[in-house]
Amino acid sequence: MINPVLKNKFPFVSNYFETLIENDIAKFPQSIVFEGLDTIAQYMFSIELSRILNCEKNGETDCSCINCGWIRSAKHPNINVVSPINFKDDASKTVISINQAKKITSGLSETCDYHRVFIFCDAKIKQQSAQENISFEEFKDLEFELPEENWVPMPLNTKVFKAEASNSLLKSIEEPPSRTTFIFLTKNREDLISTIVSRSVVFKLSNRVQFQTKLTDSLSAALSDYPSFTLQQALDAAINIENILKTNEIDVFDFLNEFQELMLNFLKNNLNNKELFEHHIKLVQTAKKRLKASMSVKVVLESLFLSIVQTTR
Repeated sequence: MINPVLKNKFPFVSNYFETLIENDIAKFPQSIVFEGLDTIAQYMFSIELSRILNCEKNGETDCSCINCGWIRSAKHPNINVVSPINFKDDASKTVISINQAKKITSGLSETCDYHRVFIFCDAKIKQQSAQENISFEEFKDLEFELPEENWVPMPLNTKVFKAEASNSLLKSIEEPPSRTTFIFLTKNREDLISTIVSRSVVFKLSNRVQFQTKLTDSLSAALSDYPSFTLQQALDAAINIENILKTNEIDVFDFLNEFQELMLNFLKNNLNNKELFEHHIKLVQTAKKRLKASMSVKVVLESLFLSIVQTTR
């Protein structure tokens, strides 16, 4: 049912939805939150679910029914991408507006012969990054066209999908008409208001292989001397890591999470230095807090690596 390209990458989530569709479609969730690093993977999985829910041949992978054709060409009248640049009537291109929410609510009052799906994300028309090219290439066999040329889905956050617009949809999300599903694409569920999350089923759907490869490469290249940095090695590591993050468009929080994983591995295998690695993990937590307080990446990384030097001398 779910295309093998997706099922091989996300077997647990694929099995969950396939079982539900085969055995009790009436219990298909009215609201889904996908979270993870790869929003393109989340988008492709959302479109595949939309196709299966509307397929005239029980979701056959190679089905050529009219609904599957419409969905593959991004032209189905009831599969809607909702972003600052999609499904909109106003001039705003920075947020999902209250007007868009009202348009959805109004449309739900009309009867529909299809399973309606609303996929919420941020989106940009831009040149794809190297990582985005890799992700799109992975899913090319699905043959899903994008809503626009050079269109790239991005994760939601509360600046794009503000509380006012989110709250105006709550009743529709909680009590939608039958055969209606809302899907939200996020990096983390905390990037949505809690009342949407509480009304949704949440799945981690992150195609982490490519991201982990890049992060592992950057760690091994820039952190080869960890934990015994000299002062110069610490400064070089901070500069190198910042450049790697920018070049590969890797989120600094993702890097810090992977750095902590490296420290945990050291902790498990170096019991004589337990206190040292526990302290370094706390230093990374402090770095995350400083980033959330809007300190620059450069300052945060330099401070982190210099603090590590001070504890290992």
